[in-house]
Parts: sequence; structure tokens; C-alpha cells
Amino acid sequence: MRTFHTLRRAALAATVLVGSLAACGDDGGVTNLPIIGGSYSATTFLVTPDGESQIDVLAAGGRLTIAIGATNATAGTLLLPASVTGDVALTESMAGTAEITGSSVSFDQTADTFVRDLNWAVEDNTIRVSDQSVGGARFTIVLTR
Repeated sequence: MRTFHTLRRAALAATVLVGSLAACGDDGGVTNLPIIGGSYSATTFLVTPDGESQIDVLAAGGRLTIAIGATNATAGTLLLPASVTGDVALTESMAGTAEITGSSVSFDQTADTFVRDLNWAVEDNTIRVSDQSVGGARFTIVLTR
């Protein structure tokens, strides 16, 4: 009788262990995606219009903030002063959604700005673009959480 119970317990323990290991390793085909939720602010924001000098948007008084919620809904503000736009100051809402694919994130927002046209990379506590060309300008932006 003892042998049966001992074997049964051993079999049950092995089943639980294998099930636990399988659950830990079974990601349903999804790789370990970075967690991107949080509030981000631009700590680097450089724009180089074609044929012109580089502009440090932060030094000029501009800003870019994006908050990403648990459901990937976004909020925030893009502010470009007149000295950056060459015309009038621009303020746009960053309301929309963030979509993460691997180590990249894209933004789908109502506001039609370069933010949704850039290919952003997720790295640790940052979301960034490095020297990407969109709409007649090159962008280097680091959003830090």
C-alpha cells in the first residue's frame, strides 16, 4: 500500500512540475515583449530639416510627452514653438494607441504628425528614433520613462 501511495505522490509531483515548466515556457507563440506602459518625456529631440541646420527642439522650448496605459491607449502633447516650425507654434494631442511588435512600437493617433510616421524602438526605459527621415526632415528623439 505504501509503495502505491509513494508512486502516486511521485507521479503527481512530476505532473505538477512538468505542467509548471510548460506553463512557464509556453508563451502561446508570443516572444517576451517589452512592457511599454508608463509616462514618457522627450530627453532628446533633434530635427534636421532637409538642407538646414539641426534644431534642438527642447532647447527651443518644445516638448513631446506620451503616456501609454495598460490597454496601450496613449495621451500626451507635442509642442513645437514657432521658432521650430518657422511659422506658428504647433500643439497637438498624442491621444490614440500604441502598438508593439517585437522591440518596435508604432503610434496610431488622430493628430497627423511625424510621431505616427516614425519607426520607434523600445530599449529599456526609452522609446527612440535615431536619424530617421520623414516628411522632409531627419529626427532623433529619445522618450524616457
